Amino acid sequence: FTADANNLTKVSGAVLNTEDTLTDGATVTWNVINSPVAKLTLGGNRTLSAPSGTTPAAGQFISLLAIQDGTGSRTITWNAVYEFPSDTAPTLTTTANLGDIFSFRYNGSKWLLIGQTLALTLS
Repeated sequence: FTADANNLTKVSGAVLNTEDTLTDGATVTWNVINSPVAKLTLGGNRTLSAPSGTTPAAGQFISLLAIQDGTGSRTITWNAVYEFPSDTAPTLTTTANLGDIFSFRYNGSKWLLIGQTLALTLS
C-alpha cells in the first residue's frame, strides 16, 4: 500500500475478500466486518438479522450468495436495515440448488441493495 499526494491509497495487485460460509439456522447472523463476502445455504425459511460487526462504515460494500438447498422454495425475511427498491424485498429463486447474489452498500444507517443476480447455476 502507498499513499499519493492526495492521500489516496494505492494498491499494487489484487485485493481478495475471501468468501465465508454463514451458519444456517432459523435466524442467521452475518458479521459484515469479518465476512463482507459470504454465502448461505438455506435449509429452511430463514430470517437474516441486522449485520453484526464493529462499526460498519458508510461506503462499505457487502455481498451475499443465498443458495437453495436440495429441497428449494426457501425464503429469507430480511431485517429492516436492508433497503430494497420501493421497500420490496426480492423474491428468491425457488429452484433447488440454484443461487442468488445480493450486493449492498452501507449509507451510515441502512444497507442499500445495489445489485442482484438471480437463478445462478453454481456448478
